[in-house]
Amino acid sequence: MTDLKNKNAVVTGGTRGIGKAISLGLAESGAHVYALYARDRKNAEAFEDEAKQRGLKITTIRGDLAHDETFRESVDQVNKACETIDILVHSAASGVHKKAMDLTDRHMHWTFEINYFVIHKLTRELIGKMKQGGRIIGVTSPGGTHVIPYYTAVGASKGALESLFRHYAREFAPEGIIVNLVCPGMVMTDAIKAFPGIQERASETEEYTPTGKLTVPEQVAALILFLCSDPASQIVGQTIVIDGGKGLPA
Repeated sequence: MTDLKNKNAVVTGGTRGIGKAISLGLAESGAHVYALYARDRKNAEAFEDEAKQRGLKITTIRGDLAHDETFRESVDQVNKACETIDILVHSAASGVHKKAMDLTDRHMHWTFEINYFVIHKLTRELIGKMKQGGRIIGVTSPGGTHVIPYYTAVGASKGALESLFRHYAREFAPEGIIVNLVCPGMVMTDAIKAFPGIQERASETEEYTPTGKLTVPEQVAALILFLCSDPASQIVGQTIVIDGGKGLPA
């Protein structure tokens, strides 16, 4: 088990879905986790209560990072709470699910704001708190490199994110800060359940996945925990797929 005692971790989108599993995994390994979220305070309070009952150090911080005022408030809370940050996980994502020609400028701007620009803005704000041994990990998706129906906006933003992280990796590695991405296959979270035709797609994905199973949030969290460990320090600038073999060439 990865020992993260006395480590501070910041997880965006850290109170729901994959982000929640990541927050729990990091906290179970000893880290004090600061889980950022945008809106649902009731859900965040329930998550904090769950963490306390389990003896885990998880602090939730509310703030819509896409808006300047709440972005600043969130960063100020993190800065006040943490002298140093050891792990930064970018899990938050959003987007509009439409065909390419149905996407307006507003749709594209919104999707890229959440999935790309905010990530760079937050990394730039917090990088000064990271020292030797730090980890920055992004969560991407197969849509960054593959065509998925109704996924144009999100897929394009994820492709841009992957390129950004490769440059991060090259620039930060000499300082001892290791950057990677994880790319889960289909994970049945509340967010993905709103995707058009998701039940049919889930059944098809299971059928064509060699393991016959969908990836679950806890498996993504376990991979991220490994990337935070010392043995993983030579894994740099990689996008690691966890999809049960779904993406293998036919």
